[in-house]
Amino acid sequence: MMKTNMMNGTVEQRRRWARGALASALAATLALSGCAGGTYGDNAAESGGAAGEGGAAGEGGGAAASAEAVDWDALIDIAGMDFAYSDRDKDASYDTASATKIALSGAGATVEGDGAAADGSTVTITAAGTYVVSGELTDGELVVSATDQDKVQVVLAGATIRNADGAAFEVQQADKVFITLADGSQNTLADGAAYTLADGEDEPNAALFSKDDLTINGSGALTVEGNYRHGVNSKDDLVITGGTRTVTAKEDGLRGKDCVKIADGSLTVTAGGDGVKSSNDEDPTRGFVSIDGGTFAMDVQDDGVQAATYLRIAGGEGIVKAADHALRSEVEAAMTGGSFTVEAGGKGVNAETRFTMDGGTLNVTGSEEGIEAEEIIVNDGELNIVATDDGINAAVAERSDESADAEGSSAASNAAGMSAEGGEPQPQGETPDGNGASDGSGVPDGAPDGAMPQDGQAPEPPEGFDGQMPDGTMPDLPEGEVPTMPEDGQMPEPPEGFDGQMPERPEGAEGGQMPQGGRGDMADMGGASGPLGANASEDCLIQVNGGAVTIQAGGDAVDSNGYIEVTGGTLLGVSSGNGDSALDYEYGATITGGTVLLAGSAGMAESFTEGTQPFALVIAQGAAGAEVAVADAAGTTLVDYTAPSAFQCVVVSAPQLAEGDAGTVSVNGTATEFTASTTPTAGGMGGQRGGMRGDFADGEQPQGDGGQGRGFGGRRGGSNAESAQQGEGAQGERAQGQGESAAAGSSAAAGGPQGEVVA
Repeated sequence: MMKTNMMNGTVEQRRRWARGALASALAATLALSGCAGGTYGDNAAESGGAAGEGGAAGEGGGAAASAEAVDWDALIDIAGMDFAYSDRDKDASYDTASATKIALSGAGATVEGDGAAADGSTVTITAAGTYVVSGELTDGELVVSATDQDKVQVVLAGATIRNADGAAFEVQQADKVFITLADGSQNTLADGAAYTLADGEDEPNAALFSKDDLTINGSGALTVEGNYRHGVNSKDDLVITGGTRTVTAKEDGLRGKDCVKIADGSLTVTAGGDGVKSSNDEDPTRGFVSIDGGTFAMDVQDDGVQAATYLRIAGGEGIVKAADHALRSEVEAAMTGGSFTVEAGGKGVNAETRFTMDGGTLNVTGSEEGIEAEEIIVNDGELNIVATDDGINAAVAERSDESADAEGSSAASNAAGMSAEGGEPQPQGETPDGNGASDGSGVPDGAPDGAMPQDGQAPEPPEGFDGQMPDGTMPDLPEGEVPTMPEDGQMPEPPEGFDGQMPERPEGAEGGQMPQGGRGDMADMGGASGPLGANASEDCLIQVNGGAVTIQAGGDAVDSNGYIEVTGGTLLGVSSGNGDSALDYEYGATITGGTVLLAGSAGMAESFTEGTQPFALVIAQGAAGAEVAVADAAGTTLVDYTAPSAFQCVVVSAPQLAEGDAGTVSVNGTATEFTASTTPTAGGMGGQRGGMRGDFADGEQPQGDGGQGRGFGGRRGGSNAESAQQGEGAQGERAQGQGESAAAGSSAAAGGPQGEVVA
């Protein structure tokens, strides 16, 4: 209950900030929000259909409004999770003299001792004890079938087991099985490409398969070849505390349904599915992956590491290359230590509700988006991101349609017919809201005759219709002059009295400094905007409290569908996207501490909306490789950064700057002056391309009038599914609803190399 109350209070505080009021105890409140738990299930209720402060109600909506509310807190219980390792998990010792010896030889085996027996090419262990296995079985199986109270230790001491039509090592029943890799030994487990299974059975499905808890320890080496489906699969816990493991798999490399815990050792995975996976999404204390140590090298065709509930990285080091997401949790993820370099076709880190970084080093060297979660909180550590789209993106948490416990191939989830909005498969002819026609035409049920089908084609005319009115004449045009469209490439005539001059610079604006835009009724921030974006939510948060963050983004460098808060640390980066911003948010961005240097395009430039530490948005252009430095009035360098891509403006803030202090932004030695302030510069300079239109369907008219002046600041105005995100209207183009009239003075507008902070 305390967690919920704290977060609810924080959300209300942010609402007050969005209306332009800064709380007196801002710093303390920000620190509190960073450690508070979330009430993620409130998304739909909080964000649905709310208008921006100055936008039309219902226009912006929020995607969360139409999504079914999820009680995220019910899905995860981190306090109840067992991240510890037992003494026996870590103890790889054994007594050779008292152990039962199993010697494999071609198509058979011999057993010396109790608790095991050989039947042709199948060796079965039926009792608790220690069993030392050596030799080679060319086409057979090692089976553990004991009681559910028995603990069994199997020592692989130079053992190779291959099975052409089933698992090489199968645990059918035990309390727990310990596979110890004998010191200096080389061991191999390999299954066949096709299994012979009993009718109605789909298990075993891995070269090393266990229905009960499984631990791998020792200092030897193990190669696992999963030719059928998975490499290693435990239906309970999978614990690894040592050894060198090389796993290749047709589907997933290592699976532990209830959890995967890795304390030490080396792991190399090449897989057609996920690298490491825990899939139990029915128990809030299970379904987690916990990494405390070890070295890793993964090259997989789906997710690198995937957890159904919680991904915890507290140590270890390695490289993860994934065709989809590198590090993924269906609920929450956290990093407190370790050093990992990841490359992803999708997201470097994807955690639905929250990703928290309290230490360690994470390098996202390539990704579509670096990190995505509803809340991204950086308290400590080093985070470097390279992304073709957004660097850090706070987006509304959504429950995956793919069952985390699915035992089938992950490739099966990549079905055709995914909707653009939510990725939901749509029946043929059905609209995203499910109102498709039963005949597959795409016309919603109950639509009037003549409604446009969903493929954009005009309906067939009535039989016999020749384009004429009933009396054979064409309809009359309205009285008066028929408006004409401007020539191609020409702008429409300016309003009467317009002299072609730009408006005067607002009083108090510095040369080279951009006037700041605002949202809603924040008139002192350069005018109102249109409605909120389609995915806006007050639960979305990016918070930097410490550590060092660098971002090289093709889209927005730091993008929140809610709030951005910077209280400490360093935040350096560049956005190279045309029309994207180094800093992008829906409700507001506050700064109370830390050092910030973010460079980006001027097309959608945004700065902080408020804070207790002064900031500035400065026009300063540079090409890729430009040296950018921020200095105070005395010429002392506060922070410098080598920008890996071109930029047109810079957002800056540093603890050394006081209210009203002068400073400079230098690009390759060319300085531009600015004045730091805790509030954005008053006034605007006209609309930035009149608000951003987005991509409208043929024949669709965006609503409202866009400004025709060129200026910076102001949030983007469009609100269709694409416009709020993309903003691709042309200058002077009509765009969706502006929040305030022009007469009221409103205008709607639209990782790389490490930088150095100088004390």
